[in-house]
Amino acid sequence: MYEAADIDGANALSKFLHITIPALRPITMFLVITTTIQAFKLIVQPMVMTGGGPDYSTMTILQYIYEYGFRHRNVGYVSAITLVFTFFLVVVSILIKKVLKEE
Repeated sequence: MYEAADIDGANALSKFLHITIPALRPITMFLVITTTIQAFKLIVQPMVMTGGGPDYSTMTILQYIYEYGFRHRNVGYVSAITLVFTFFLVVVSILIKKVLKEE
């Protein structure tokens, strides 16, 4: 494709914008979705370092679920939070997929 662009007289910027970036879209979509999901799975580091911090300032959603599920034994509440959290992750993944979809 780069050779055809050279024959057509395309400069480096147009080759980058019209060939390289569209070729990287599937990889970028995969990385953005997996990185987003990994960011929401963060529990160990804040729990070990701060335990939720002063006045729960560094508590993540998974740490909150762990706290109320295992320490307070409020299983129904934690199940509802987990379902809402899962729905939120699905919506975020769909939005990312729509934004990065191929044209």
